[in-house]
Amino acid sequence: MKMQRVRWEDWDAVRCWAGDCELIVGTSAGPRILSVRRGTGPNLLYRDPKDFRVGDWRLYGGHRFTVAPESPASYTPDNEPCTVEATGLQLRVAAPCGPDGTRRALVIGASADGAGFEVRHVLENQGRRDWHGALWAITCVPQAGRVMAPRTHPHVHFWPGTAREHWEIAPEYIAVTPNGLRGKAGWHSDAGWVASVQRDGTLVVHCPEAPRRAACVDDGCNVEVFVCSDYAELETLSGKITLPPAGHATHLQHWRILPPTPVPRDCFAIAT
Repeated sequence: MKMQRVRWEDWDAVRCWAGDCELIVGTSAGPRILSVRRGTGPNLLYRDPKDFRVGDWRLYGGHRFTVAPESPASYTPDNEPCTVEATGLQLRVAAPCGPDGTRRALVIGASADGAGFEVRHVLENQGRRDWHGALWAITCVPQAGRVMAPRTHPHVHFWPGTAREHWEIAPEYIAVTPNGLRGKAGWHSDAGWVASVQRDGTLVVHCPEAPRRAACVDDGCNVEVFVCSDYAELETLSGKITLPPAGHATHLQHWRILPPTPVPRDCFAIAT
């Protein structure tokens, strides 16, 4: 993987290349992945033009790393500059230590086949007490595009206020085309991947180490999708962990960027 420090929009950032795929990692805050694209194509991630905030926490858009189950700790502000280490073929971008003594980092490298990236979410406990929870990785994508993912358990959990009739629930997969309505669904998937199928390409986020359903903190869900008027979120979660002082935990994702193709109606037309 090649790397270069750059100024991207109003961010200090690092540009990473793997084959013809490009990733922009923000270091002014976060860590955040701000852009992913194939060749000279457009960014497949959503960037927030409205400066949405919850207190001091800012959406920014792109890809973020937080913790579950959802609580105030999930919205700890990540607005401070990050440390950057480029070692060999790997990039590590880490936030300052949070108020609970944990530190969040992204460790990024090229995938083995050069067709995308490996994104490791690393939570370090630098505090004095055990930490309990799950690692939660959230990728914001534009609202225009179909979201598809397999499932391996019949139960689908819908968050309150979700219009279920807008979700395509098939025996082996789930799909939704965002239409401006707000809603969220989650389920368990041993396959562990979710895709955003857009006109300019398809982003596939794959977690090869799916937790057992019984270990998941959100009603057995390790894959979740949120939709609203501006964007959709592709979410994957680790199982519940207890992290002792000086310990660390990792949640691995493989990112693949597929070239533009006719939008598949069948989830399994997207190879994993």
